[in-house]
Amino acid sequence: MVTKVYTELYGLQSYIINGVRKRKAKIKSNILQPLSMLDMGVYNRENRSLQRIKYANAINPASRIGLDMVKGSLAIFIAEVLFRSIREQEPNQNLFSFLVQFISDLETEDGSVSNYHLLFMLDLTGYLGFYPSSPSSGSAAYFDKREGLFCVEVPQHGDWMDEESSEIFKRLMRASTENIASIKLSSLQRNDLLNHLIAFYDLHLDARLNIKSHKILQTVM
Repeated sequence: MVTKVYTELYGLQSYIINGVRKRKAKIKSNILQPLSMLDMGVYNRENRSLQRIKYANAINPASRIGLDMVKGSLAIFIAEVLFRSIREQEPNQNLFSFLVQFISDLETEDGSVSNYHLLFMLDLTGYLGFYPSSPSSGSAAYFDKREGLFCVEVPQHGDWMDEESSEIFKRLMRASTENIASIKLSSLQRNDLLNHLIAFYDLHLDARLNIKSHKILQTVM
């Protein structure tokens, strides 16, 4: 098995693991699930595309993410966003800490998590370098996805959010995992904002996300 892992010391790495499906495998495939948090010992060789693992243990073997249909779908989606948006192999302690905290909050959340993926995509932009600018005035009713800011008048191009989506986006920018459940959205509003966020990423990354799992996520939601 080849698995992508975002590590504390080496950033994003690919690891090849032999024999994971054997009955006496040292590293079991069931701990290599989307958003699994692992304690790992690795052999790290510079300029190699594939690294090897000495050992890997689940930090929380009793994780409930994979046992919950909604959380499991969120995990698949978030893992795909990370896979398609993070390119650097250099370590980033702030990004690593953000991921650990967000996954922990998702795991322990007992209420609604239906907006977690929206908050995650927004917060991740801060670590990718294109977090939106806060509205400078209350009359700034439209979000310009190209410029990453709110504006008073409709932009002269097509990459913008209407007033309703822009207002929800403002509320999302003020939210955290502690209060995200208080933002009540219809399925249509949630899907619309998700599509806007994917388009926002496409405009500011070097390559398009080409996300596939959001359709499954929308169906589950």
